[in-house]
Parts: sequence; C-alpha cells; structure tokens
Amino acid sequence: MVSMSELLLYEAARAQHVKEVIEPFLKKGGVVLCDRFSDATLAYQGYGRKIDLKWIERLNHLSSGGIKPDVTFLLDCPSEVGLKRALQRNRTLKQENEGRFEKEKIQFHRRVRKGYLAIAKKEPRRVKVIDTREGEDKVFDIIQKLVDRLIIAKPIPHSV
Repeated sequence: MVSMSELLLYEAARAQHVKEVIEPFLKKGGVVLCDRFSDATLAYQGYGRKIDLKWIERLNHLSSGGIKPDVTFLLDCPSEVGLKRALQRNRTLKQENEGRFEKEKIQFHRRVRKGYLAIAKKEPRRVKVIDTREGEDKVFDIIQKLVDRLIIAKPIPHSV
C-alpha cells in the first residue's frame, strides 16, 4: 500500500468512528478511551512515512471534528525494544499477518518515536511520557495515579 493511501484510510476510519461512536458518547457526558488517535497518524504517517506534517495536522483536525484528547499516555521505550516487543506480541497472539509496521526498517521506528517525542515536547500538559522499561507494574501505577488526578479534577457524571 502506498503511504498516501494508508494515511487517507486511517483518516477516513477516524472520521467514521468519531461520528458514530465518539461524538454521541461525549454528548451524553461519557468518557472515551482510545488506544490510538490522531497523534499516531502524525507520528507514523508524518514522521515515519515522511508525509507533510502540516497537511496531516489539517486532515487530523477535519477527520476528528476538532476533537483532541484531554490526555495522552505515551508509552515510550527505545525503538529497538518496542519493535522486539511488537514482534513477540504478534508471535504470541499468532498475528504474524498484523506486522506491516514491524516489517519496516529500524530507521522508520526511530522516526516514529522521534515524532511521538516531538508531539510530547510541543504539548507537555496533554502528553504524558511514561518510560516502559520500568516494567508493567510501574507503568500501571503511573497511569493509575495520573487517571486518579484527572478524575478528581474533572469528575465523571453518574448519569452515563
């Protein structure tokens, strides 16, 4: 698949998901958790695939209806470590066919990580960088504390 097709497919899927799922739930006062959103597109297709960042930012804004996460947890580790973990996950879950990104050269993964860290540097109040080399239990504790602070600052409505 060519890079531009990949980008446009991700943006189209996001637009549909926002209209059908995210916006209606937010209108009811709900809390939405996503494992990836527009930052992933900027990091992978912008930094990784080298597509113009400004153009992707504009597409992200259009496809998301202007919705941005209140907080993003960036689970960070060196690119070599992340790639090794992803390959192991694919083997464990018998998802070898899911490894399109994992087949990319390490330079691609380094650009993606650089992109994520650039986003975090640009928006440090929203993007919380968490070093995953600390281990799963430590990462869980860090995220739990951050979420607890968010809930205290912005209580979840009980009518959802």
